[in-house]
Amino acid sequence: MKNVKFITIESDFGAGKKGAKLGPQALLNQLKKRIPDWDALNQPERVLSEDLESDNEHPFLKNIYSILEVQKRAVLSIQKELENNAGFPVILSGDHSNGSAAISAIKNAFPEKRLGVIWIDAHADLHNPFSTPSGNMHGMPLAIALGLKHEVEDANEVSKSELELWQELLELGSEKISPKILAQDLVLIDIRDLEEDEIDTIRERGILSFSPAECDAMGIQEVINKSLERLSDCDHILVSFDVDSLDPEISIGTGTPVPNGLTLQEASELLKGLLKSPKTIALEITEVNPLLDRTNPMEEIAADLFLTLIDKN
Repeated sequence: MKNVKFITIESDFGAGKKGAKLGPQALLNQLKKRIPDWDALNQPERVLSEDLESDNEHPFLKNIYSILEVQKRAVLSIQKELENNAGFPVILSGDHSNGSAAISAIKNAFPEKRLGVIWIDAHADLHNPFSTPSGNMHGMPLAIALGLKHEVEDANEVSKSELELWQELLELGSEKISPKILAQDLVLIDIRDLEEDEIDTIRERGILSFSPAECDAMGIQEVINKSLERLSDCDHILVSFDVDSLDPEISIGTGTPVPNGLTLQEASELLKGLLKSPKTIALEITEVNPLLDRTNPMEEIAADLFLTLIDKN
């Protein structure tokens, strides 16, 4: 634990359901109960959003002003920890729109390095304002990372203001790098709830993805091997773990649970294997929503899972 640096992004402006901004602190409180000498080992860096407000001005980029502000703050915090070599960053974020801040921070800190991303999620998160069915931005972080813009047939009539704000998101970070990752440097694991345009993007851009059926057929170790092999030319890897990748039988304490997900054992094996790679530079855990399940609280599940990652046995 001495080598772990927690960074919390306490915002849920990108989600359709409120409560995920409470997830990072709920998870930290569970870890504090379980880890001896927590106070001596950990002084988490907090990115807050309490001073920001919701807005409905842009239907295809809901709450974009607040999301941009939160992510600018998050990029600075994460980049500072990376550049100070303060420890291995574990980013606990509210909703998954904040994943683009993690990607932006790493790329901004190491602009000449090639970044790979392993996205463990029930969803592909490849929507953009031109295709989104909801306007909720937790479905867009990978589109931001890939620099996606207009498609041939856009579903939505996007305003000039939304175009400008989307471009600002694409260039998040002082280096204004876009795209931040290449399609061949993205791996999607356990995705199982996608819209047609996302399926087309995955197919057309050759993004490596693993469905639950494929994970079951080849086994978690082979998924790990194939993922790291695909990213062998990358200098750094970010592993982003959305708790909705877990099966809802474990907990429904997340915004968009989807059946046929990972077991806790599978998730632990997967994360342990990916974190063993010397190229893995940070871990994100996201979408814990304490308001949605008090029978099997997701923060307790996530804490149990995290402890398996630092267990030397």
